[in-house]
Amino acid sequence: MTRRKRKALGKGMDEIFPGITEDGGAGTSMEVDIGRIEPNPFQPRKEWDADDIGSLARSIASQGILQPLVVRRSGRDFQLIAGERRLRAAMEAGLERVPVIVRDADDQQMLALALVENIQRRDLGPVEKAEAFRRLSSEFGLTQEEMGEKVGMSRSTVANFQRLLELPDKVLDLLRGGSLTMGHGRALLGLDDSSRTVRLAAAAVRKSMSVRQLEERVRELNGPAGRKRSRESLAETPETRHLQESLQRILKTRVRIRGRGASGRIEISYHSLDELDRLLALIKAAGSSGSK
Repeated sequence: MTRRKRKALGKGMDEIFPGITEDGGAGTSMEVDIGRIEPNPFQPRKEWDADDIGSLARSIASQGILQPLVVRRSGRDFQLIAGERRLRAAMEAGLERVPVIVRDADDQQMLALALVENIQRRDLGPVEKAEAFRRLSSEFGLTQEEMGEKVGMSRSTVANFQRLLELPDKVLDLLRGGSLTMGHGRALLGLDDSSRTVRLAAAAVRKSMSVRQLEERVRELNGPAGRKRSRESLAETPETRHLQESLQRILKTRVRIRGRGASGRIEISYHSLDELDRLLALIKAAGSSGSK
């Protein structure tokens, strides 16, 4: 299983940036002081399992590090490209020096590798994966199908992860903490009112609702009109999907086209005021060029 996952990661990164993989390409192998290695500044992962790190630390203490860390030079020191779990475990094991392979990599390559490597980990939370997909989309202009190919997931699975980021921040915090699962998050997306979504999420945690129970509660709150809107929002055609992905390439953010037939609406997602300013500038520029 480990070998297949590493091969998939290498293949995906070769297609984006040739040569920046853990198990391929030229590089200088050596041992360096562990204190000279800085973490990857583009690491999207926020939480690390202490028991998992401790188990790996005990293994490293008895057998050493079997696979070198991948780093790049940073002045006289080094910056981690891949292998932060091993680095943390080595520190916990008390190692003073660790084996590394030195590679040339720019900031975009480091970000891409960190994102793909983390998405493929089974223990990464759904919100962290969703945020990693968002960065892959915005930084590299990849469509959902292209991202799915890189990490071995279907387009619909990638879309489901990305949709989680439409939930209110308080609900995302419950997902990050493990109080709610991805299934709960997907069910809560059926509500349009953010305050009602937050209240229902809190109730789901308090009452230990199953995903099925939560889905039923969402249907009750929406009523007949809400169920009709839900059916219409799911009526995605190949043409609509193509238009969405074209707009996402241009705007470098998530775009959703909702509706049926000749009417509907376009939703453009942003996650900071700076990103909103960027999107407004793009739209204004497009309008100015079209009026000439």
